[in-house]
Amino acid sequence: MSLRIVIAGLGQVGWHLAKVLSMENHDVIAIESSTSLCDQARESLDIEVHNGSVTDSDLLTRIGIESTDLFIALTGSDELNILACQMAERFGVPKKIARIRNLHFFEKEGRFSLKDWGVDIAIQPELETAREIVLLIKRSAATDVLEFADGHLQLVGIRLDTRTPVLNKPLMELTREHPDVLFRIVAILRNERTIIPTGKDILFRRDQVFILAETGQISRIVQLLGKAEEKLDRVIILGGGKIGRETAKLLEQEKNIEIKLIESNPDKSLMIADQLEHTMVIQGDGRDFDLLASEGIMEMDVLISVTDDEETNILTCLLARHLGVRKTIALVNKEEYLPIMAPIGIDAAVNTNRITSNTILSLIRRGQVLSVASLPGIEAEILEYRVPKGARITKAPLNKIKFPKGAIVGAITRGKDVIIPVGETRILPDDRVVVFSLPQAFKDVEKLFLK
Repeated sequence: MSLRIVIAGLGQVGWHLAKVLSMENHDVIAIESSTSLCDQARESLDIEVHNGSVTDSDLLTRIGIESTDLFIALTGSDELNILACQMAERFGVPKKIARIRNLHFFEKEGRFSLKDWGVDIAIQPELETAREIVLLIKRSAATDVLEFADGHLQLVGIRLDTRTPVLNKPLMELTREHPDVLFRIVAILRNERTIIPTGKDILFRRDQVFILAETGQISRIVQLLGKAEEKLDRVIILGGGKIGRETAKLLEQEKNIEIKLIESNPDKSLMIADQLEHTMVIQGDGRDFDLLASEGIMEMDVLISVTDDEETNILTCLLARHLGVRKTIALVNKEEYLPIMAPIGIDAAVNTNRITSNTILSLIRRGQVLSVASLPGIEAEILEYRVPKGARITKAPLNKIKFPKGAIVGAITRGKDVIIPVGETRILPDDRVVVFSLPQAFKDVEKLFLK
């Protein structure tokens, strides 16, 4: 079912959402105050673009806000996003999503809640980013981690090196040799090119592979690829901003993790020390080698650099790798930097804009699509479907269905069971199916999941 969606704000998140949603045949209308951004969007995106304020009631009336299914507020101001949602509420828009950065809106409820102001769903980018960082620490060998089917399935990215024992083998041979390990390699990133593999494809050194499997199987699969799932229990965080603080709070909930946080601002350091119960807060410059050495950087398992300066994040991670830190995670919000993270030796990069976009896409119900996600540097999207009764995909086994080129069925969950499909597998109504698809295959994939 096609939705009429208004996006307020065409920053990186709004732009990515508009691009994905328009490719999925939604009717997308964008409101943006920047004239230059509007001009770029009209040239590059297949959407309707209006230059103006998101709180201009005359503009909202002209674009037909009353007939809108979904309103998404993504301006740079929390207050403006809330006010825009409140106006959309008055116009009768049934669902409103707002990006809210101020943590006070998420703390103990006072006299008012965001719902009172017209916000149905609030996305807190820093908290979502912190959650992804914690997942990356738990999956020590992974470059990326995404969860599906309520956590029963995980998609992990693994970078291959000379220690990988399965290099130069066709994927079909790999699955034959290990029939007791159920997994599916759904994508390969090779020299910045995304490959949706078949059984004949071969793995090479420096490939980044994306594997979909039952969550409990991930550790065995990581070992199969020559990696070790190590317990990382000594963590140092550079940067006491919202992401650094939220990451520390989440890690404090885990058992037996030693956490240190370095913040350069003296007043902010004192404030953070009051907020965190089991984290050692250090006031200083995280770029200072002597400070890092005195705090035992060479004995640390993980360095997380989430300062406001992306170049600092990259350089400190590279220094930490040189000093023997086992895993480095950098906050990198410039899209153009993401493809070079792996080649220069940084284990994982988190991108707040991409994480926010994924979170919002997962909340938008389009027909039978439960969630949509993407990964930095990968052209493909990951779609999770619930199969309706009578869908074309249920009419025959997978090997009898002409599945679009550039797409692959990664996994099926049926009740509590996880199924890694083979040619004879038959998809049934109410199954949840995760599909990896290149953009050109989206429409053909969608047709298979329609009644």
